[in-house]
Amino acid sequence: MNINRKDEKTMASSTPMYNKDKELTGYRLKVSRGYDINGKQLTPYSMTWELPEDWYRWAKKRQKKELDIAKANFQAACDRGEVKTKKEIKAEKLEEARLQAEKEAENAKKILFADGFEFYIDKTKSKKKVNTITGIRTTMKRALTMFENKKLEDIGEDNCQAYIDSLLCDCNLRISTVRKHYATLSAFLAWCVKQNLIAANPMRNIEKPVDNEGEEKVETFSVEELKKILSCSEKEPLMWQAMIYLFADTGMRRGEACGLRWADIDFTSGRIHIVNNAQYTEGKGVYDTKTKNKKKRVVFANPQVMVILAKWKELQKEVVEGQNLPTPKHVFTHLDGKRINPQAPTAYLRKFGDKYGIEDCHPHKFRHTMATLMIQKGADVKTVSEKLGHRSIEITLKLYVHSNEDAQKTANEKFASLVWNG
Repeated sequence: MNINRKDEKTMASSTPMYNKDKELTGYRLKVSRGYDINGKQLTPYSMTWELPEDWYRWAKKRQKKELDIAKANFQAACDRGEVKTKKEIKAEKLEEARLQAEKEAENAKKILFADGFEFYIDKTKSKKKVNTITGIRTTMKRALTMFENKKLEDIGEDNCQAYIDSLLCDCNLRISTVRKHYATLSAFLAWCVKQNLIAANPMRNIEKPVDNEGEEKVETFSVEELKKILSCSEKEPLMWQAMIYLFADTGMRRGEACGLRWADIDFTSGRIHIVNNAQYTEGKGVYDTKTKNKKKRVVFANPQVMVILAKWKELQKEVVEGQNLPTPKHVFTHLDGKRINPQAPTAYLRKFGDKYGIEDCHPHKFRHTMATLMIQKGADVKTVSEKLGHRSIEITLKLYVHSNEDAQKTANEKFASLVWNG
């Protein structure tokens, strides 16, 4: 409540303003706002009135008249409620910001599923690896097709259940793949809840598909296929032969191989230090990050691998230095010394498989094959797990230690020798 102690309306006051040279530059105009209920004077309305350009050519009488007009105009503006104090202006801006935020939040709830997904990728990509983002995009392709033109707020539990059912019944996908689709969609919708894009996650009451097989199946090469691959690689460029030998013998990941440096290899002992994981980003090019489990590890390669690597090192050095270019630090480079894209091995092995009749030839299949064969030949799981660089031995057990017909027959024969044939 404002209380003006004068019955008659007060005229705006004026205070002269000077610059550092003590020259008059204008007037500070003020209009009283009265007093609050406690008798404390309220902060007056104020403004700076700068002198007109011809001020010093005017007579004092005209100067006074022009100042009085400015004061009267300011007083009238205050009476009309057109002038605000700094506190009032700040309060109005805060209120405008609040209303704008509410409006944006309301509009956000009306965005389409596809737009919301792109918003999700844009806001989370800085915290994820490039390959992770690529994997999320790939996994969400079917969801984007199903929900593309639906608003996020309109997607309910029935829609989500229909999506999962379609993956199970119509797409001929493995249960483990459907579970991945389930987890990816649920993670996206949970993020939408945190961003106030939707009120609740419609996946919360959808049951995650159960893998009744109890284990994840992995694709491997047979011993005959592996031997054929190694034999055929001898007809290929030396760099690719070296990489194939390395994949087959060490189970190294694609990115780890592309991040390998010559300094990481001890040719005398066969010891290879796996330190880096190569990544590629458009605009940034090829660069190194930490390995998948963020830990360095050591693997040992057999002499046959070391021989091929040594030959490749010699050829690489000779060709690159012959062009007056710096000797490459990384193992796998083009012949101009530039590093290869970490996605290149996948593309190369696909063509290699087509050329030599090797089905599903890709880098990770070498890894699965090496681990499976090592365990079948009696290697302890902990050693294999360390060589693979798994976070825990449980991952290795889940992937590679499973019963098969041959193992069951062997176990039965051992049992029979003790009980039935003893």
